[in-house]
Amino acid sequence: MKSIQINNYGGSDVIGINDNVPIPKVSTGKVLVEVKASGVNPVDWKIREGYFQQMVPLQFPATLGTNFSGIIKESGENASMDFNIGYEVYVQASVLSGGSGSFAELV
Repeated sequence: MKSIQINNYGGSDVIGINDNVPIPKVSTGKVLVEVKASGVNPVDWKIREGYFQQMVPLQFPATLGTNFSGIIKESGENASMDFNIGYEVYVQASVLSGGSGSFAELV
């Protein structure tokens, strides 16, 4: 799977495409979404440059991105019945709130 990641804090030069990211495993109460669009927000460059590293230190390589839309591909055990496979969703996956980041093919 492809993902846009950073390997350390810094400017735009630390951004790269990783073609070999493992597909996320679906855990209890979660869903796997195929990303169709992901927005770039001001908070993304602030996280990349390290402004939040005291509050939420990143584990590198890190996938950034907050808002995204896509289609549910897989549903974990005890996931809400309101989110079925094939549904179109709009979601947030910010690393600041424990998410996996949205700049990837699957989240």
